[in-house]
Amino acid sequence: MKQMKRLSGAYYRGKTVRQVNCWLNGIIKEIYKEIYLKTSDEELAKDLTQETFIQILKNLYQFDSKKASFKTWITRIACNKVIDYMRSRQHHEMLMTEILDDYDKEDAHNLEERVTNRMATQRVEQLLEKEEVQNQKIFNLKAQQGYTFEEVSTITGVTKTAVKNRYYSMVRKMRKELSDYE
Repeated sequence: MKQMKRLSGAYYRGKTVRQVNCWLNGIIKEIYKEIYLKTSDEELAKDLTQETFIQILKNLYQFDSKKASFKTWITRIACNKVIDYMRSRQHHEMLMTEILDDYDKEDAHNLEERVTNRMATQRVEQLLEKEEVQNQKIFNLKAQQGYTFEEVSTITGVTKTAVKNRYYSMVRKMRKELSDYE
């Protein structure tokens, strides 16, 4: 609670409690959206959002506005939570359980294809993590959410030409990296 008071006091002096609560709710929604885009699992995204917010509160004293904006700082914490989860034993056990549960329903060829597709999907996620946040957003909006280049341009504030260049550059990188999975 001390950290919450510090947060609201240090960054939002003169604001009402309602304004600070609205701001915090906005942060929670942003964290959830960021995590959900990376996990595509509603329950997991909720759990990781909660863990991320706890991490933010625990490490609030470490935030340095000279190094990054608050939004950048919390986004990095959220991304790290997702990465930690993806590396965790729990995630791999869950993935293997899903694959083995599906085995009875499919023949060996389909199982191999599904495993390869899941591995490729995980590799794409790893490659995206290495990209700038803006490029990640462009890729997610276009490839995963199905927006047109024009819509992505409007949402991100980047010209349509730049959006296309960034998107196709990432696609080329991913094709090169994923050639082992084909």
